[in-house]
Amino acid sequence: MKLFRYAARFSQLRSLLGLKAAWAFTLVHLKNKLSPPRGGALAHVPVGPYVFYFPSIDYFVGLFTEIFFKETYSIASTQEPIRVIDCGANIGVSLLYIKIRAPHAHVICFEPNPAARAVLEKNIEMNGWEKEVQVFPYALGKEKGSVDFFVDEKVETSSGGSTTEFMKNEKRTLISYAVEVDILSHYIDGNIDLLKMDIEGGEFGVLEDLIAKDKLRSIAAIQLEYHYAPGFFTRPLSSMLSLLESGGFRTFAQPTAPPHRIIGRDTGHAYMVFAWR
Repeated sequence: MKLFRYAARFSQLRSLLGLKAAWAFTLVHLKNKLSPPRGGALAHVPVGPYVFYFPSIDYFVGLFTEIFFKETYSIASTQEPIRVIDCGANIGVSLLYIKIRAPHAHVICFEPNPAARAVLEKNIEMNGWEKEVQVFPYALGKEKGSVDFFVDEKVETSSGGSTTEFMKNEKRTLISYAVEVDILSHYIDGNIDLLKMDIEGGEFGVLEDLIAKDKLRSIAAIQLEYHYAPGFFTRPLSSMLSLLESGGFRTFAQPTAPPHRIIGRDTGHAYMVFAWR
């Protein structure tokens, strides 16, 4: 079974990167698994024309599998200089996907976690993306200010960092620190080809601000993760879809968990939501 899975993964890599680049990725990835980084050092792997740095093998594999193999996001291949906003950029795996699909994309990234942002900025520097990619150290919301930001104590670069303590529902030990909150609508001064959002429960606030400031009409497509967490994020998926559809979008939602884990239970879950005009 594992052999079939590995063969399928390699086939996906070959389709995405080409045969030579798929082999280069595979061989370096195996080397990293046999000799993982130690003492806080970063590992790296070639991904097509780029090199990508990351803090741990398991962390990278989880994010890469989610975004590249499970196709969490979907961007048509293009050489056009599309404009993208990446909210919750973390260490840059989503940015890497954007750059693989659209090499000349101009991207604005938001990432409030300083540990994750440091790795993100290294990946930008090492790939020469400084002129095309901007990074802002803010969480996003409906109002500017300062809030506590919570991350998993065991994963410093946690992609689940949030301005709420919803990860306590998963019995994780959290640490927190203050971060600044900014308003996304302030950064939209023209047409945006794609808005990607994975900000762990803050999506409703951002969408409502975009609607209030009449900025939603400037966005051609949105791909975001909807979160439900008992006691924290309880607005239904239907409410998010209604917001998007009232703004002129068509929508599609894909669950990230199988039905038997959700039906009949009040448990946390997520959907990938795709919206386009």
